[in-house]
Amino acid sequence: MKTHRAACLLIFMLGVFQNTFAQSGRIEAPRFAVKWSPAHLVYFFPSLQVAAEVKVWKNVTVQYDAGWVFNFRNYDSDDYSNRQGFRGIGEVRYYLPQSPSKIPFYLAGEFYYARITFDRSKVAGFGCSSGDCDYFQYVQYRVVHHNEGGGLKVGILLFPGWNYNQKFFFDLNLGVAYRNITYTDVGLPVGEGDVKYFSNDTDHLFAPRENDRAEFRPVIGLRVGYRVF
Repeated sequence: MKTHRAACLLIFMLGVFQNTFAQSGRIEAPRFAVKWSPAHLVYFFPSLQVAAEVKVWKNVTVQYDAGWVFNFRNYDSDDYSNRQGFRGIGEVRYYLPQSPSKIPFYLAGEFYYARITFDRSKVAGFGCSSGDCDYFQYVQYRVVHHNEGGGLKVGILLFPGWNYNQKFFFDLNLGVAYRNITYTDVGLPVGEGDVKYFSNDTDHLFAPRENDRAEFRPVIGLRVGYRVF
């Protein structure tokens, strides 16, 4: 009787071991996957951002990320209205062969480019060289914002159901980037010292700094992905 129980227990353990071994295969980087970035929806300049990743060589993939900036009406103001634009990110990834079997790690280099425009309105005083302005006018003009540069990142792919479903995953990364940032006013009236502009009495807690500059900054990304094959 004891021998029979021991045999049954051995068969059960062998079955568990075999099932575990069968499920412990390495998860490779996708040969083709599509992705979406929900975080871009809450940017100050929100965009619908989608991406496609394609394997081009052993452990090497390329990813192109494109997004269209759209305007949330409830964010409209005299400073930022009718927001439009485009964001694009080109990326080359190298997946590390030494990664854990279930969690692919990668190193990536990227090039980032964004062109965003918005309308701005303010009050302008004309003929102000003597101190008092001759007259005032409500003016509207366009602001063109460019943001471009490169970056280096490290990231991972997380498959929540790695033993049962290797289609859906999360793509997380962080790194450092170099950005060249400019803002250009288009159609703003100018004068030889006799035009005075009055700022709008509005407060935008998360508004960007609108000075031309070049800077290094940290970057972090989160995308929801689906492995096509």
